[in-house]
Amino acid sequence: PQVYAYVTMIGFPDSNIGLGHSVVPVNISVGGNGPGAPVGVGTYPDAIAITPDGMHAYVTNYTSNSATPIDLATGKALPAMALGANAGPAGIAITPDGTKAYVTDAGATGTLGDTITPIDLATGKALAPITVGPGPEGIAITPNGQRAYVADSGAFVPGQTGAIGSSVTPVDLTTGKALAAIPVGNAPAAVAITPTGSVALVANVNSGSVSPIDIATDKAGSPISLQGGPVSIAISASDPTTAWVAVGVSTASNTGNLTPIDLSTDTAGTPIEVGKNPQAVAISPDGTTAWVVCYQSQTLVPVSTKTQKPGAVIHLSGGPYAIAVVSRSSVTTTTTTTPSKKKS
Repeated sequence: PQVYAYVTMIGFPDSNIGLGHSVVPVNISVGGNGPGAPVGVGTYPDAIAITPDGMHAYVTNYTSNSATPIDLATGKALPAMALGANAGPAGIAITPDGTKAYVTDAGATGTLGDTITPIDLATGKALAPITVGPGPEGIAITPNGQRAYVADSGAFVPGQTGAIGSSVTPVDLTTGKALAAIPVGNAPAAVAITPTGSVALVANVNSGSVSPIDIATDKAGSPISLQGGPVSIAISASDPTTAWVAVGVSTASNTGNLTPIDLSTDTAGTPIEVGKNPQAVAISPDGTTAWVVCYQSQTLVPVSTKTQKPGAVIHLSGGPYAIAVVSRSSVTTTTTTTPSKKKS
């Protein structure tokens, strides 16, 4: 099978952050030919998710206030779907039946969003937004499609006014109503849900921890400490007891790392050095490789989930940021949680 990683490009070096407007397909199959021609999307492609049938990717464009579908069979971008004028679309998650996408509206610079917007993927139309906490960033949907969990980051984007968030809002997708917010660490920016649907894991950037939430009770357990600020989490169905966490540059780590968490004991393993400033991680469909997007070193780094050793890097110029991985023959997808580097 041909396995592809789709990596968003937000612009690099720092003076060009937010000016990028493309997605690069990378053939990561054994013997694959690496990066292909970029696909043009909106400005500042913040997150990417792939439909369960593996036929389309959807990209949130933070600055363009839109979401762009990509036909993965043709490699062509389809017309963008407009969102609110100051929506600041950040995270995106697609329901297991592939009928809807939910986009977090973080708010543009100078504004603070507090909604998620459902999109009907059959019509490409945005539906009525659902109010959640301030500054929503990451989002994940349970395997049964009944709940979404939204990271309320607060005023995490430079230029926004207000407090940094410290909660996650569950949303009942059957009623379209938000439920009571769940306290977690400071600056929660990414969420991942275990394949069994029993636990939601929340990356708390400023607290340097991951909070496990029991989905049956909607209560957060003791935070799991990491060496740095976690920004993205991925879990493979082939190994549901291990979470892989991309840890960005922070006061605790001037390079960042990839850290495995043993979910049977809620303990962090030894950090793995990858490139500088990791921003996103996704697991290959066969579960053998964690693919880490490293923004400052402009690399895509494979890490063996068995040996926990990094392999040969793939260079991607242009500010690589978010990632989704798909196997086109088996139609198995894995999507990163939303990266959480502060926008500027």
